[in-house]
Amino acid sequence: MTKRKKQERLEKFIDQLKNDEIDYEPPEEEESGVDWSSYDEAQVNELKDMLLFVKKSVDEAVERLGFDNDSEGRGRPSYPTEDLAKGVLLQQYFEISNRVAAGFVDLFKEKLGIEKAYSYKTLERAYDNPHVAMILREVFEMSQESVEDEEDTFSPDGTGIPNSMKNNWEKEKESDDEESEKFTQMIAMIGATYQLISSVKFPDNPKAHESPYFEPLLEETSDIYVQIDLVSMDSAYLSRDNCTLVEEHGGTPRIYPKKGITLKRRGSWAWTDMLLDFIENPQEWLREYHTRSNVESGFSTFKRHFLSENPSNGEEKQKHSQEPATTTSNEPATSDDKKD
Repeated sequence: MTKRKKQERLEKFIDQLKNDEIDYEPPEEEESGVDWSSYDEAQVNELKDMLLFVKKSVDEAVERLGFDNDSEGRGRPSYPTEDLAKGVLLQQYFEISNRVAAGFVDLFKEKLGIEKAYSYKTLERAYDNPHVAMILREVFEMSQESVEDEEDTFSPDGTGIPNSMKNNWEKEKESDDEESEKFTQMIAMIGATYQLISSVKFPDNPKAHESPYFEPLLEETSDIYVQIDLVSMDSAYLSRDNCTLVEEHGGTPRIYPKKGITLKRRGSWAWTDMLLDFIENPQEWLREYHTRSNVESGFSTFKRHFLSENPSNGEEKQKHSQEPATTTSNEPATSDDKKD
């Protein structure tokens, strides 16, 4: 087939795709094979498992980072950094205010290995503590280690995390700047199999374009996971550069096409190969692309569990609070999936 014929075929298929004239045939669903007894046990033990996860992972993170909490000098001795990190994760899990969270720290301090309870103001200040941030980052990466050699399919996507339950992202994301400030934008890479967040960014601008954040998301995902086989993305990420980035990390790109694009490489073999794959076998191509539906499910799960009004005060605190929330959202998925 000549280059011109291939281009005409591409344009025809894209038109059909836009007009819903390509009948997508999803793969046959396999029986889930869920062990309901194990599932019930996981639900019953969720709180106990979460407390154990927080204690063990934070303690291990502190050991890995080599922090020394011995306090020297004048003034009131600071609370151990790991105790503050445990309080932050506990607050995000229960989605509660600073004052209530301080009470929960006192209630669960023995289970969490916290030396002594602290005030809600101490918990509030913990969000700005750089050592706490380092611990939370380490725990976030540790939460993925159990599947680092199993997950190989990923998708990036963005969503708005409401600063209040009264706000709706889909309704207001195209509105004026004042309305958009009611949200914190979250752009994340999520694994298609276990739906764990592998990397996440929170742009200062709630209306920021997603594509410029793809490279750091991919780089961080590649640092954690053994292999990247497939990356599927919506048309917001459509570019030759992004195709090349995926190929350089060993993966195959699947980005939803737009009208007006051409097969011309312009320096990206991965771009042309992706589009040729589309016109040669559109059904197989679409099946690979639609693995990203699991990412949408992952976002839905995150927002369902962490949609309550911000437990911290202020717009900047909202962004800080969502970062540890991604860690606590990863833990239940890891526990449930690995137990099945």
